[in-house]
Order: sequence, then structure tokens, then C-alpha cells
Amino acid sequence: MTSDPNIVRHTPSLASLAGGVATPSDQLSDRARGTMLGLAVGNLLGLPMESKWHQSIDQAYPDGVRNIDFSEAHRPMDDDLAQAVELGEALVAGGDYVDQFAERLIRWRRESGRGIGYTTDAVIDELEAGHAPPEAARILWERNPIAPNGGVMRCAPVAVARFRRPDLLVSDSAATCVVTHYAETCQWSCILVNVLIAKLLQGMETDLPALMAAASADGAPDMLAIASRDGIPTEVLTAISNGTAVVSDASWLRQDQKLIGHTLIALQCGLWASVTQLGFEMALRGIIEAGGDTDTNGAVAGAVLGARYGASAIPQRWLECVPERERIEGLADKLAALAG
Repeated sequence: MTSDPNIVRHTPSLASLAGGVATPSDQLSDRARGTMLGLAVGNLLGLPMESKWHQSIDQAYPDGVRNIDFSEAHRPMDDDLAQAVELGEALVAGGDYVDQFAERLIRWRRESGRGIGYTTDAVIDELEAGHAPPEAARILWERNPIAPNGGVMRCAPVAVARFRRPDLLVSDSAATCVVTHYAETCQWSCILVNVLIAKLLQGMETDLPALMAAASADGAPDMLAIASRDGIPTEVLTAISNGTAVVSDASWLRQDQKLIGHTLIALQCGLWASVTQLGFEMALRGIIEAGGDTDTNGAVAGAVLGARYGASAIPQRWLECVPERERIEGLADKLAALAG
């Protein structure tokens, strides 16, 4: 594990929230598969709407975004899903999974690279040049200190593998994030989403003010202030900060997002998905129909919703469009087995 002092490792307050509840095996299997398949269908449902504003989506889909293009079942995985699968398989393989994940990303880009984002693409260049993680990501961050959502979009496999080990849950969330995304807010986005998923896998109550207070006690930056500074939607973080109820619909996202690929937008999608009362399908559709970086917002929200409701809540018509579905389901089972 890297000795870089900028990588988050120890978060005792968050760790105390994340573990300690036994889950019946049938429920765990459903929720673990739901996490991975939810990420998949969220990514796929959002693909055609990526970078579109909600007004144009409403006009093109007057009845809402209801279906995934069935041809996706036979296409290479998009980057959100592909990188999550590569991360999950690196965890299952054991050993130095951070370096294995970096090697898998290099191979994935060479063989497909579908949908790859600018930051990940540029960091893989540095990896191929011989810079090991997290140096490759740090080099790029020092050159261009931004906080895109390419780490949080794929982080869910760590939660499934580590939900019974809060110490590893946090450190592995950060260590695998900084393979490509070095910014502090990127690390904390992965950590918070994965703590949420870990709690949901165990059927634990979601208390967002307590979650964010624990993160602050453990040294997290003021994410509400950063989101406000960067001009992105803040309604979810504001409600949590004020101790008020988070709005149940996705109206908070239907506004000027300015930096649509910001990690703190994706984080808020995950936070919102953990408490909305809309149910799996309507919640995921709400995120997609709000526009912006729809495939990644959908992947994050889908993973959280899948952990919350299980694979059994995902519409069958969506599951039929998931590429390599058996591989993803098998991976979810193996990740859950790692948790012990």
C-alpha cells in the first residue's frame, strides 16, 4: 500500500458506522448482485442522454426514459461498467490488487476503451510510461487539479468485498480511486458512496447527517463549500448540512450543472438514492431524465439503489440488456464471498 500522505486511510468515525450487522445469505446475494447490476443498468440507461440537458431529454422522451437499447447486450461494456468489473476482478484475484487494477485498465483501453474519460485516458498514458499508482494520477492532478467523477463511478465493488471490514473499506476505496483520480474530493466521494453501500448491504439505516458528520470528524473537506465554489447543484448537501429532509424527487439535479462530470454531483446522486422514496425504477429514471453526465450519475445511483433494493427490484427488461450478465453476477457473488 502506498505511503503517500495524501491518500485517505484511517477514518475511525466512519468505520464505526459501516459494520457489525449480520445479513441473511439470500438477502446478501440479492443486494450484492443488485449493486453490480444496478451500476450496469444505470450506466446503460444513461448512455444515450449523456451531456444532454433535461429540457432536450423531456422533449425527446415525453413519456420519460423507460428503456435501454437492447443492442447494448452485445456491445463492449461502457467505461463505468467496464472499469467496475476490472476493479472487482482485481480484488477477487487478490495479491497486489492496486497494481493489478492499473494493469487491467491499460489492457482494457487497448482492447476497447469505450467511453473512456479524459482523466483516466491521460493517467493510463502515465501508467504506460512507467509511473506506478498513485504517482501517475498525482502527476496529472498537479498538472490539472480537477475532481472528475471517474473514480466514484466504478467504486462499488470495493464496498461489496469489504462491507464487513470497515478499515479496509475506507483504505481500499481511496487506494483504488487514486489509481486514476487523485483529488481529495474524488477519494472522499468513493469512501462515502462505499460506506453507504456497505450499510445498505447489511440492511442498516441510512442517516446522512451522521454519515457526513463522521466524515468531517475524520478530516473530510467541506464538500458543500467546494460544490458551491464550483457552481454545481448543492441541494442534497445543503439539506444534509441543515438536518432537513432530502427532496424525494430528482428536481435538485434539474438545473445548471456547470461542471457536469464533477465528482460531487455523482456523490450527491448516491446520497440521494439512499433515501429517496421513489423505488428503484423511478429513482433511476429521475436521475437520468435530469440530464448532465447521465451515464455516470446513473451508475452511481444505480449501485446504491441496487444495494438498497436488491437485484430482484431491477426491471427484467433492463437486465436483459446488460452485457456479460452472468460474468457480472458471478463477480458479485465472489466479491460478497470475500467479505466473509
